[in-house]
Amino acid sequence: MRRRITIAALATAMALNQAASSLAEEGAHGHEHASPVWPLVYGVINLAIFVWLLARFAWPAVRTLVRERRDNVVRAIDAASAAKAEALKLKTEWETRLAQFNQSVEDLRQQARRDAERERDRILAAAHKAAAAIRRDAEMAADYELRRTQELLRAELVRQAVQLAEEAARSRLTAGDQQRFVAEFLKQVTL
Repeated sequence: MRRRITIAALATAMALNQAASSLAEEGAHGHEHASPVWPLVYGVINLAIFVWLLARFAWPAVRTLVRERRDNVVRAIDAASAAKAEALKLKTEWETRLAQFNQSVEDLRQQARRDAERERDRILAAAHKAAAAIRRDAEMAADYELRRTQELLRAELVRQAVQLAEEAARSRLTAGDQQRFVAEFLKQVTL
């Protein structure tokens, strides 16, 4: 509504300006003795009406428009400032988290190294223990095999000696001599 009134007031001012200009021209052409003051008076009156119309109808609308625009700009600046402050706060928070994360990662790496070293040491200790047990078992098995082989060799030697002695005794000795030699030989072997 105010716009229509403003447009009508401007149109009226323009019409009055046109009328004043026409009167001034008629006065200048038709009356050579006319005073040059009248065009000035019409111009001042026309300017006064124009200024009054602007002040009455256009100025409040312009002032309201400028005030609303200013308020919008102030709100936008406040919102941008708040957003910037929030962004800086988030940036600081995330930088802190990143620093803590990097420290946590480094702590986890060091802990993993320590755990790996402990596990390696445990595995090496278990391997040394198993190797010692295998060595001990191998030595025991070798000792057992050596004793068993020695016993087998003794038994075989005894058998062969008995057989040789029997053959020699049969060929050269009497039955009494044979028994005596066998008894003596068995005494020596068993000692």
